[in-house]
Amino acid sequence: MVRHLLLCLFVGFFLHLTIVQAFFCNDNSCGRCVNSRLFKCRWCKRDNECHMPGAVPANPCKGAENIAAISHCDDELSYYDPELSYKMLLLSAAAYDSVNPQECLNNSLQSDKFQLRVVASKRCDDFNNSCSGYVAVSHALKVIVVAYRGSVGFTQSSAIAVETFLTPMTAFFRGKVQTYWKRGFELLWQANMKAEVEALISKNPTYKIWVAGHSLGGAMASLASTWISSFNLAPRKNIILYTFGIPRVGNYDYALQHDQLVNNSWRVVNENDLIPHFPLIIGVPSVLTGPYHHGVEVFYSDGAPSVYSKHRECHGKPYNEDASCSFAEKPLSIKRHLTYFSIPVSTFWKTRCLHRP
Repeated sequence: MVRHLLLCLFVGFFLHLTIVQAFFCNDNSCGRCVNSRLFKCRWCKRDNECHMPGAVPANPCKGAENIAAISHCDDELSYYDPELSYKMLLLSAAAYDSVNPQECLNNSLQSDKFQLRVVASKRCDDFNNSCSGYVAVSHALKVIVVAYRGSVGFTQSSAIAVETFLTPMTAFFRGKVQTYWKRGFELLWQANMKAEVEALISKNPTYKIWVAGHSLGGAMASLASTWISSFNLAPRKNIILYTFGIPRVGNYDYALQHDQLVNNSWRVVNENDLIPHFPLIIGVPSVLTGPYHHGVEVFYSDGAPSVYSKHRECHGKPYNEDASCSFAEKPLSIKRHLTYFSIPVSTFWKTRCLHRP
């Protein structure tokens, strides 16, 4: 009896979706689709068709790929770009020189002619550890860069671990994020990074915004990209986020909002890297409790000596916490966190970013 009732409910729900799809979400243009007054229809550029929310079997688009606002109808589908990923890694590595990243920019990305605009460095915990980031511009590439440094040394790593364990997440827009990431981001953003980013966008409104970071730097980069998009400093299609070995930034609500605001968002993860598993999840990733990853994971296996090494985009379940990618990896190692694509990310600046593999 119960099984029969469940079957009837399922069939009824499926018929409901079919009827709504047929009569209300059947427009043949993005603008008319998302302007539907009765239902919140979504436009998918993978099949150039209008879909209703929840039409999972018929809709080939993943999460944030669905267009729900007419202002996003010109957005292109995002794809992981290995060449861009390598540039973003070098930009992230340059952030570890918290005094003068320009030397690294000159040596590792010479042809791109990046010009350093501001460097921000602020004490961000009770143990005198600092957080750091910079803003740069390349008129050759028509790109504005916002990059953040990861944690430095055992003392800062320990401070992060203790605070994350003892302190509840705090509000950030419609979600919640770890307090250490938020404090570091806000200190640097308000110091001089926000004003410089706004000035550069005002002068160069068509430039792409590249946001990047490794480890803690990736967490702050995530918040920066969400902030830039949420306050409409730049069109969503111009904002690109690449992070490397990023920890979980916030809860499911934050992850969902980030994915809606920054649809070109990539979490590059090495096989067996420890840090993407922090803060820990007890059991299965949950939309109701605990930390939750955002963005699309790009999982590199077999040591990944090159950005072109074996990798794949992870679109499995749970969404953003694909059980077949890094979430399933054991044993975990901090060594896999320190080097990406044969670049020792946190110490590369000490060689003046000259000795690339």
